[in-house]
Amino acid sequence: MGGSAFQFDPSQPYQLEAVGAVVDLFDGQPKDADKLELTLRGQVAVKETDQVALDLDLTQEVGAIGNNLVLDQETVFANLQRVQDRNGLEVAPKLYDGALDFDIEMETGTGKTYVYLRTIFELAKDYNFTKFVILVPSVAVREGVATSIRLMRGHFGDLYPGQPFDFSVYSGKNAEEVQSFASSTNIQILVMTIDAIRGTANTRIIHQAKDKLNGLRPIDYLKATHPVVIMDEPQNMESLLSQSAVGELDPVVTLRYSATHKRQRNVVYRLDPVDAHDLGLVKQIVVADVQQQGADATPYIKLIEVKHDSAWTARLELSCRRADGGLERRVVRVRQHQELSDARITNNPIYDGWRINEMSIEPAYVDLTLHGFLEQGESIGGSGGAIYKEMIRETIREHLRKEAMLRPRNIKVLSLFFVDKVASYMGDGDTNETADGEFARWFDEVFVEERAKLARYQELLPQEPSALRRAYFSQIKRGKTTVSQDSSGTTKADDDAYELIMQAKERLLDEAEDVRFIFSHSALREGWDNPNVFQICTLREMGAEVERRQTIGRGLRLPVRKTAEGFVRVADRGIATLTVVANESYQAFAKSLQNEYKTAGVEIGEVRRSEFSKIPLQDATGALTDDLFGFQRSLEVWDHLATKGFIDEGKVTSKFQPNTLGFTLSLPEEYEPYETEICALVQRAHIGTYVKPASKRHPRQLNKQLYSTPEFEDFWHAISRRTTYRVSVDRELIVERAVQAIKSSPKIDPLRIQVTRAGVKVLRGGAKGQELGTRSADLKGSYDLPDIIAELQSATSLTRKTIVDILIKSERLAEFIGNPNDYIASAKRLIQAELAKIVVDGIQYEKIAGAVYELRELQRDGEEEKDRFLDHMYKVQNAQKTDFDYVVFDSDVERQFAELLDGREDIKLFMKLPAKFKIDTPVGPYNPDWAIIKHEEGQDRVYMIRETKSTLEDSKLRPSELAKIKSAIKHFAAIGIDDYARAAPGSWKL
Repeated sequence: MGGSAFQFDPSQPYQLEAVGAVVDLFDGQPKDADKLELTLRGQVAVKETDQVALDLDLTQEVGAIGNNLVLDQETVFANLQRVQDRNGLEVAPKLYDGALDFDIEMETGTGKTYVYLRTIFELAKDYNFTKFVILVPSVAVREGVATSIRLMRGHFGDLYPGQPFDFSVYSGKNAEEVQSFASSTNIQILVMTIDAIRGTANTRIIHQAKDKLNGLRPIDYLKATHPVVIMDEPQNMESLLSQSAVGELDPVVTLRYSATHKRQRNVVYRLDPVDAHDLGLVKQIVVADVQQQGADATPYIKLIEVKHDSAWTARLELSCRRADGGLERRVVRVRQHQELSDARITNNPIYDGWRINEMSIEPAYVDLTLHGFLEQGESIGGSGGAIYKEMIRETIREHLRKEAMLRPRNIKVLSLFFVDKVASYMGDGDTNETADGEFARWFDEVFVEERAKLARYQELLPQEPSALRRAYFSQIKRGKTTVSQDSSGTTKADDDAYELIMQAKERLLDEAEDVRFIFSHSALREGWDNPNVFQICTLREMGAEVERRQTIGRGLRLPVRKTAEGFVRVADRGIATLTVVANESYQAFAKSLQNEYKTAGVEIGEVRRSEFSKIPLQDATGALTDDLFGFQRSLEVWDHLATKGFIDEGKVTSKFQPNTLGFTLSLPEEYEPYETEICALVQRAHIGTYVKPASKRHPRQLNKQLYSTPEFEDFWHAISRRTTYRVSVDRELIVERAVQAIKSSPKIDPLRIQVTRAGVKVLRGGAKGQELGTRSADLKGSYDLPDIIAELQSATSLTRKTIVDILIKSERLAEFIGNPNDYIASAKRLIQAELAKIVVDGIQYEKIAGAVYELRELQRDGEEEKDRFLDHMYKVQNAQKTDFDYVVFDSDVERQFAELLDGREDIKLFMKLPAKFKIDTPVGPYNPDWAIIKHEEGQDRVYMIRETKSTLEDSKLRPSELAKIKSAIKHFAAIGIDDYARAAPGSWKL
């Protein structure tokens, strides 16, 4: 049995970037701000405003230990601009609404909760902020956050051992607990719904004076701490009432985390769906559509919406006659009392006698002559029951297929069904066992049929169907019985249902738990997800503007596998796919999903203005640097493409034909060297990259015989030998280069103080003191200096003597005393950069026992091979030459190389090396591209390793890429493989 805890990776680059973006907003804030301000209050005469006096009185009465931000808004704004430019975002000309409100946009399933929880610990570590309120829109989200904190408690305890924290969920029943929140010196995390503070003393306990709180209100204790307010799913808390409620907490800063911000404020980090899919951080979306084929035999009517502008109209989906005499479903606008068979509407006699008698907006419905009431989103005559049954069948088929594929890998498969009405599942029953609604009956019937088709399925899931399915609905008590009910997802009756499914998150992942098929109300769309949901079936009409995005969000998170250490995530794209079973075509689903993204401000399927922000810059010699384009350059390129007609409002036009002979973007001279990268980024801007039809999947067949041949065994043994490396660095050289880098770096301005009527503020640079008409002075000596030697040692692994020599010889230590944090950050970055340049030249590899990827492991993984997408596979013509009938490629260069190897007679064997084949290097693990056996006339076979790139120029590779390749050359030489090379179009080196 493996461990049951989730294993969290603390080194995900995109998550660390998101954390760093927020932490860097407060660059320059002293860690001992409270002590500093008290010191200064004794040294200078500060005339306080009435408000400051009131705040101090409240703080003293409550005994609050709160957050104290001493940076002024101008400094935070300057930090914001630097963070935005670094992250390829549009640089704001001013703070939105003049407030310290910041947006962090992260696609669903990428660890948003982990990021803001880790940000809490980093803010506490760097700036001594200790009071945090997490505001959520609903019980569902609250339970999800509470579960996440419980799951991550051990992880954060290991990462931050010196920072104990307390966590609680606010409830009116235990409102007195705010006293310990306010007065504790530990990190305090309080999770609460917006409804807990939205209201007055008549409606909310938080606004009522309590004897146990010395006659004060719970809200007084919270506001006295000036908490950092973290808003989870803030798009659902945008009403004026909600905003004023947040203001009552008197936050020192507000951080808003969401995938779908309705209103963009001060954006500091963005990981949108395009980035998430490109980086392989979420599952690939597959759509399996179940639709009626052929014309409707009975009148089909679906109500899309009701409107009342100058007149009452309803938008109905009807079966309309085309010009060629055939029938197709179209959405048409219909007025009251119009005959639906009218030639101007459907021209279809099947609707004779059908008219709308009455229309209503709240609630939205129409009253039809031959039917009665039809609510918005409902339909009649569309074979709905038969379609839903087939959707259940398709979901079960897909589940069984995945179960057979993933069970050997210790990955449990879950399927999620959304239903609109509880009665459709429960029927007259009141428990999961007695449920007899049509969805429950159809599931049991279809599951037995599909399982019987293969003996393997019977072995995998021999249980009764009712044991494998479970419904999570809100419940109410009626007398002595408990009844499931339809709900909105925000009522108190939902609490138990959410608590059950949230707290059962780990249990659902355990093979010992029979439940694999989850039925839930559509209200569950926000607040719950499970990494191992591989199928989502919507047994309802999709209509709302964020319906598809919310639906797929429940299953986008990367799956996890159970190991001896606990649950670990699986990023393999062949496994990480989410199948959405929908009652609309793949094209319609993709188009509607794209519209939903666009409504939310996400430019998926389009070239974004920031599309080119993260292209690495080249220096004067054409070599790549670690600096990036930034937003301004990206915008200039975007404007050029629009002016030249390659894009129109972000959409790629037919004029963009990069594969045509002689094609050019005619870029301005300064951007000409980047044309290849710009073309590649424009080409990826298509919704089809992220949402694919199920028909595009194809399994790869393993050539089992190949792995068991003596020739392959010898080959694999030769290329997979393990090595260890040691690095010898010339101490004098690293000192010399680091000193030179620090000497030539920009001057670091000292921290200064500025005394104003409102209090004490810390600024960088000092120039702003005169602008505000206040006196300023250096802050030297007003704070404790950090241990710079220990910090630089930890970051570089250099000896104390080497670091001391670098710092003294650079002759810049006075700047450390004036601004210690900025100086350490600059020195750390400069020394690490010089180390990276030197370290690879001094590396030595030695052969040791063992293999980087054992042959038996390769064979096992090959037999468990999963489906891939055809647009990323090359079909091999000479099957005996490689290990699979399809070769997976990541770029067009790799596709060309695979085709070349397949056709060359002197190439006897080639294989794309799997992702698990990794070599250790000083700059991280390296996965080479290709392993090849070549037979040359008069010679024995030649073992070759090739890395495919678009160019052979060193300057076109990023320094870390080049360092890995240089290390790989030495690794393979150490194990006797001398033929390692880079290959590129025009120079394949074969």
